Amino acid sequence: MKIFTAVLFLLLMLAPAAAQAADKEEDRLGLKSESALLLDAKTGAIIYEKNGYQKMYPASLTKIATAIYAIEKGSLDDVVSVSEHAAKEEGTSVYLESGEKVTLEKLLNGMLINSGNDAADAVAEYLDGSAAQFEQNFNEYLKNEIKVVGTHFKNPSGLYDEKHFTTAYDMALITKYALKNKEFQSIFGTKELNWEGLSWDTTLVTHHLMLKC
Repeated sequence: MKIFTAVLFLLLMLAPAAAQAADKEEDRLGLKSESALLLDAKTGAIIYEKNGYQKMYPASLTKIATAIYAIEKGSLDDVVSVSEHAAKEEGTSVYLESGEKVTLEKLLNGMLINSGNDAADAVAEYLDGSAAQFEQNFNEYLKNEIKVVGTHFKNPSGLYDEKHFTTAYDMALITKYALKNKEFQSIFGTKELNWEGLSWDTTLVTHHLMLKC
């Protein structure tokens, strides 16, 4: 399993006779990812697919699922107290401080725009109280509400774990589901945002390459 480098995903088993044509199409599209899927958001029809059911490590694409889970379960106006554990999370950060008070909406902005792992942990702890309870509730939500079939997430940020995986097809379902929510659309589509934190003032700039076009 390898990390995704695509954002939209697909599933189709290609017959051997179609392999050469698929290779030519892939060359034409310039795809570099191990797995990719293009899904019609209205009809659910699969338009293009490459290794769509193959289990992959999703990295920060996980945050798409965390965000829609948080929006549907929590209240954006709620104030979250950042724990020491969340503040010290490794990887990409919005430099939250232990004890800092931040609204859920601001955490989701920091998580989706700047890919903050510390913000993702703070969200998970706010929603379910502990990492273990979050893992259980989060995966039940994904299976019951979005109908994923090849996904299990160990954490809210996408930090590597051999038991943290998904498929291109499931990520397409998750993204399609999330984009129906206007609050998710607004945060996910934000290109720049002024950020004023306890120890870090800056302008967050989206990490999403498709929004930079």
